[in-house]
Amino acid sequence: MQGSNNPSLPRIVIDPSSPQSPTISCAFSPSTPTNSTSSRSTPKPSHPPSQAESKPAKRPKKVHPSFQPILHHLRTPLCPLVSSTTGQQHPAFPKTLLAYHLLTSRQLDDLARHFHQVCPPVEATRAYPVSIPAWIGTQGEKSVDLQTKRRRFGRFIGLRGCESPTVGTAGSAREDDTEELLERMEWEWEQGLLRAQRDDPDAILRWKAWGR
Repeated sequence: MQGSNNPSLPRIVIDPSSPQSPTISCAFSPSTPTNSTSSRSTPKPSHPPSQAESKPAKRPKKVHPSFQPILHHLRTPLCPLVSSTTGQQHPAFPKTLLAYHLLTSRQLDDLARHFHQVCPPVEATRAYPVSIPAWIGTQGEKSVDLQTKRRRFGRFIGLRGCESPTVGTAGSAREDDTEELLERMEWEWEQGLLRAQRDDPDAILRWKAWGR
């Protein structure tokens, strides 16, 4: 063959690795973004103030000048009374003036029975410093309202101002005064007879003889 006599062409060897310039270094690391605008920190959009932050803080309401004196007055402690027969306190007895004003009608009924303020009166009824017109056992027991019961019990435990009638109960107050006066007269009469009998046992016999 004619081509076999021709000399072979030189081979070209290609290095698969890419040529790199020894004087040029990589300007960016693989993790560094190439976009110059992305390197700048993007400001976060500011959130609008919430409704709670936009409203001005509410100022505390001013306390009424009479609040503290009234609160101090209602905290006044009350000395408990005991039964003249058992010497025991009643669990519903008010410990403060506020508890007195919160007594229910049923509690006042129980307290009246505990302290023998009933009708007809018993021997222990007069064993207390003060006696009050009883509503327990009377015909009109169911008609006595809460205010009247509380006022009578307040008088019994020695609270001031309980003698004044409540609004709209002037007739009931006059009836209470009349009953209390009659009971007081009866009690003084019995005490006078007991003293006379103790001092002079024959005084009652002479009084009966003169009364004939």
